[in-house]
Amino acid sequence: MTLLAVDVGAGTQDILLYQEGVPIEGSTKMVLPSQTMIIGNRISRARMAGRDIFLRGPIMGGGASTIAVRWHLAAGLRVFATPSAAATINNDLNQVEALGVIIQEDAPALADIVETGDIDIPSLQRAFQLFDMSLPKDIAVAVQDHGYSPGKQNRQVRFEHMVAAIHSGGSLEDFAFKECPQEMTRMVAVRDTLIKGGFEPFIMDTGPAAIFGAALDPRMEDPALIINFGNSHTIAAILSDGKVCAIFEHHTSSMNGERVSEFTEKLCRGTLEEGEVFGDGGHGSYIGSLPDGVRSILVTGPRRESFLSCEALKGAVAAAPAGDMMITGCLGLIKAWKKRDDLTG
Repeated sequence: MTLLAVDVGAGTQDILLYQEGVPIEGSTKMVLPSQTMIIGNRISRARMAGRDIFLRGPIMGGGASTIAVRWHLAAGLRVFATPSAAATINNDLNQVEALGVIIQEDAPALADIVETGDIDIPSLQRAFQLFDMSLPKDIAVAVQDHGYSPGKQNRQVRFEHMVAAIHSGGSLEDFAFKECPQEMTRMVAVRDTLIKGGFEPFIMDTGPAAIFGAALDPRMEDPALIINFGNSHTIAAILSDGKVCAIFEHHTSSMNGERVSEFTEKLCRGTLEEGEVFGDGGHGSYIGSLPDGVRSILVTGPRRESFLSCEALKGAVAAAPAGDMMITGCLGLIKAWKKRDDLTG
């Protein structure tokens, strides 16, 4: 049993090669810039050279790449894109065109071609080959997918899928997919890329992957409040008997100590109103059947140090399963993959 686990974040892509019988501490690991950072840098280099660009490839996470596109247009340079690549900027292609992006299938002469996509299989293959290694057949990838459903805000679509997974049982396998919901366009794009490359795909969202990965820390006591402070999103969940029973998600840039204290205290008391987080610009909140208090608080994610001193997080453990916080999401992926035969879709 061998698996490549790739946790795609806003700043980094964290990679772990799992091999049955090999201790995690001795496994191959890499922390690399995320694809949106890499593509954003490529666009910026083209801007500094005064060259137009043509975006080609599947939809992927925005962030740094979308910001670079806006800077490119502001500099008076042209941006061309295929429909699928343009959807990275906005699922509504009319809005993409309104920004000034020219949507077409063929690359114009003299424009720099920039390939989009959340996972770059050829580059990973080359990296592994440098060390006389090859990619395994099975690849599990976690991406932060907002989804797309016309007539709904994307942050609403994303959270509805989280809640649906809780209603399905709230266990780890309820958040993982062999076949992705079609409205989760970023997951579908990653799955299709892997299948095209001849690999067996396994897909999760980064939030649940981090939550369940952090729960593998040996200091976790059930029930627990687990919070992932990512570069882009903050997600907090109460785990009881291995199941998510309450959750909220917000944007990390909107969080501070006061908000963390307010939202986590309300979550644990069961008083965080449905829509309260959404109304504050976040993704949402949901509270099901709560345990009688939590016995431990674990925090993970690249922004965790900024929040560990929060009054509400006194006694919190900085989760580092297998001694490495950066592979928390990968470990969540691996645990879910081992349960893959239990998945229904």
